[in-house]
Amino acid sequence: MKKLINKAMKNKLLSILIILGFISIVLGILFPAIITNENKELIHQSISSFITGIKDGKTNYISAFISSITNNILVFFFIWILGISIIGIPVILFILIFKGFLVGFSFSSILITYGPGGIIKAIVYTLPNIMNALAAFLLCYYAISFSIMIYRSVFKKETRNWQTIVRRYIKIGIFYIAFSIIISVIESYLIPKLLFFL
Repeated sequence: MKKLINKAMKNKLLSILIILGFISIVLGILFPAIITNENKELIHQSISSFITGIKDGKTNYISAFISSITNNILVFFFIWILGISIIGIPVILFILIFKGFLVGFSFSSILITYGPGGIIKAIVYTLPNIMNALAAFLLCYYAISFSIMIYRSVFKKETRNWQTIVRRYIKIGIFYIAFSIIISVIESYLIPKLLFFL
């Protein structure tokens, strides 16, 4: 564990992404606490109707799965494509920050709705967002790294074994498509059932 921490500290890009991810999660947690009571009520109603729909058996699992997998694959593919371009780095960072913010916001919203007693629900409810954020974090790291390599190759004339690098980057893209399917299955089928029992 100590070696991993030391490695992360030496890797500037990884350190920056970790700091940005942590800050975005904290901002997401704090955000529901500073919004107006009207907006808090909207959050409460939205989450309550979602939980009620699960309890009443009104959840359309197939529709939820299609929506989830479409969103996940589009976001991951978008990040992957942006890694090919040098100008895509700011957008990749924005996506990473948004994903972290969503994790904190989801967790905090459940706690606002159900209080401290709803911490288990908050963890379960936020689990898909956590998995999504972790996957996005790693993909953002590889995408930015790939983009930096392109920049150095074009402007600083650094030589690279592009055949190996591109092949690895394609494999990373395929892996994350497969992982997004797993996340979608968990989000649309497993999480509603767990929330039903809770």
